[in-house]
Order: sequence, then structure tokens, then C-alpha cells
Amino acid sequence: MSEMPHARKTPAKVAAKVSSRSSGTSTGRSARPAAGKATGKATRPAAATTSASSTTTTTTTTATTGEQIAKQLGQAILEGQHPVGERVGEQAVAEMFAVSRGPVRDALRILERQGLIEIQARRGARVRHLSHNEVADIFNVRGVLLGLAVRYLSCDPDKSGLAEVDPRLAQLRRLAGQKKPSLLDFAQATGRVAMGLLAACGSPKVLQATYRDLPHDALWRMLWVKPSPPDYESSARRTATYEDYARLLEKIRASDADGAELLMRKIMTNTRDEVLQYLGLMHEADADAFRRLAF
Repeated sequence: MSEMPHARKTPAKVAAKVSSRSSGTSTGRSARPAAGKATGKATRPAAATTSASSTTTTTTTTATTGEQIAKQLGQAILEGQHPVGERVGEQAVAEMFAVSRGPVRDALRILERQGLIEIQARRGARVRHLSHNEVADIFNVRGVLLGLAVRYLSCDPDKSGLAEVDPRLAQLRRLAGQKKPSLLDFAQATGRVAMGLLAACGSPKVLQATYRDLPHDALWRMLWVKPSPPDYESSARRTATYEDYARLLEKIRASDADGAELLMRKIMTNTRDEVLQYLGLMHEADADAFRRLAF
């Protein structure tokens, strides 16, 4: 089994700036973060501006050094830069990012929770195989939570909360109408519609928190934060996605709880299957086909 190559030493600096948009550049190894103090602690956040149309959305996030390293290594693993079984040595990663080993240990624990590496006593960390079943479960669990949210919205006679979702749907419509939109912008726009539905159903402590705190949440984000996300490449696919969300809001406003839930699940299963195809996991030997049939 190979070991992650050592990188040339650089000044011990790592940024605390994490943008909602990533360059996604593949260089054969993880790129070094931009300059900043390598304290392993969260530092001042940077404003990340994402423009998906004439409307500009600005978000600000803060990440620890360990979280930044986990994000970059995780994306590199998903892109195939580090094969299954490769050893992820603490010292090699510390030199790669020019940091101490403390933040590296934090990063490895994050990657272990995400299922991208496994850490064994006296053997260290190694890249593990991300299976069909795990990816299917990520989408299926989210589909169940979103299905419950749209049922709540359909059964609630007060539809005023949907006013916050309408502008997000309008942004998705504008992007779907473009010949060559940024696929990352489109993927993020679909996510904003989904998050708007969760917010509108009035369950911030349960549904929203559960959705955000799922063990694979960061892995989910890694799949999309790249120039060419694993879905929405064709114009027909983007148009169909917008139309599905538009019909979904119509069913919610018509108080059609069953129809809204079925359509929400369809949206999620379509994306699930696109991602499985993209990752080459649809027909792997140990795949449980019933995970796709059950949802």
C-alpha cells in the first residue's frame, strides 16, 4: 500500500477563510490553504460571495484549520487523487499543509466520521472505500427529512412561510433558463430551495438541525463544491429539476401532502442516482439494490 507523498515544506501558515465556492482544481495532491496563522483555532471568517444571477448572495463561514485540511483532503480523496488503502500519515499531511500535527489529528477524525478514512490502532489512517450503500443512505435520509417537511407545509393552513421560498425558486428558474449556467451555482440554488422548505416548516430545533448535523453533511458538501458537480450537466436535467420544484410548491399550496412528499422523494432519488453514476458506484459488487428500490 502506498503512502501519501510528502510535500515541500513551506512557511507554517494556513488560512481560516473558507469560501462557499471552491476552485476545485485538481493538482494530483491537495492544494495548500492560503496564508494565515496555523494555530488550529478558528480565526476571523471571510465573506464568501456567490453570484448565481443578477442577485448576489453573501455568506460568511468560519472554519478551524483542521476543518480546512479535512475539506481539502476529502475533496482530493473523492476525486481519486488518493487511492483506497493509501496511508494518510500525520507527519506527511502536516508537512503538506505546513502545520503542526494537532490540526492534522483533528482533520483525520473529521474524515473518519465522514467515512473517507479509517483509523486503526498502531496502524494509523488509511483511505477507505466509499460504498454505494453509504452514498445511497445519504440521499435517502435527506429525502425522508425533506418529505416530512413538505408534508408539514402541505397540512399547515398557513402558507405564509412559502414567501421565503418563492425568491429561491425564481433564482433556480433563471439559472435553468440559461444555456450554460455555472453548475455549482445551479446545485447551490437547488440546495437553497430545499433549505428554504426546511426553514418554512417551522422546526428549527429538530428537522433543520437534524438535516444539518447528519454524519455525512460535510461529505455531501464536498460532492457539490467543485466546478463540475456530479449532476445537472444537461439542460434538460436542469429544466426538469426546476419544474419538479415548481410543481412541488404548487402541491404544497394545494395542501396535497401525499403528492408533495412523493415529488420531494423523486427529486432526491433522481439526484442520488446521478451521483451514484458519477462516482461509478451504481453497479458495484456489494451494492444493495433494495436501497434504491425502497425509497
